Amino acid sequence: MKEITIIDNSFALAGFTSGNEGIWSRNEPSDPPTNDYTALSERLEIPLSRFIRPYQAGGDKVEIVGAEHGSSGVIKGNDLKKVDGLITAERELVLSIIAADCVPVYLLDKKVGVVGLLHCGWRSAAGAIIHNAVKHMKKLGAVPSDIQVIIGPHICAECYEVGEEVRTEYVKAFAPKELESVFKQREGRLYLSLLETIRLKAIAEEIPEKNISFLNDCTCHDTSYFSYRRGDRGKQNLAHIMMK
Repeated sequence: MKEITIIDNSFALAGFTSGNEGIWSRNEPSDPPTNDYTALSERLEIPLSRFIRPYQAGGDKVEIVGAEHGSSGVIKGNDLKKVDGLITAERELVLSIIAADCVPVYLLDKKVGVVGLLHCGWRSAAGAIIHNAVKHMKKLGAVPSDIQVIIGPHICAECYEVGEEVRTEYVKAFAPKELESVFKQREGRLYLSLLETIRLKAIAEEIPEKNISFLNDCTCHDTSYFSYRRGDRGKQNLAHIMMK
């Protein structure tokens, strides 16, 4: 098991963990919570009724959530279907997403008291998920110049080989100069930097570059994490954030 703290201050607590088993999803809505969720609940000292996990689809959909969504996807069924981003202004409500190489993106505006968490694969990173998240944060009073973005552990550009079909899609979303920083070619192979993709998208939403930070942990390099690209199937890591 590997567990790291992303944020721990007077405003928020956020982390990223492989869990003991890497199993965060239940087979049926009536199934009990997984052992990993139960263990995380005990470590955070927050009941599972205050946890939320959407049913992700690798898309751009972001939802504002509150106490009424508590336990969704964890100990009961879920109306948050095909949702890859959560935003809340409620305290002690744990937002969580699963990822096995995709990027967890943590969002905070301390001034107004809003946090968010996104699951970004290559499609959503180049799509509108950052824009949609910022739009929803604005609804709750956030201002782009005050939003902090933390890019969590994910597959790094050294490991993430992609096909030409990915570049074809990215050409639609980025300027030629931006594409030079997003893609690298080595020995005739194409590699994608999800970190750079998200950084550019955040800047496009008028989030200051000084407000954007990242962790160097690569889920593919580091065998303490679960990695789809490395061959793990049915097991993921979990990202979580809550306002204290």
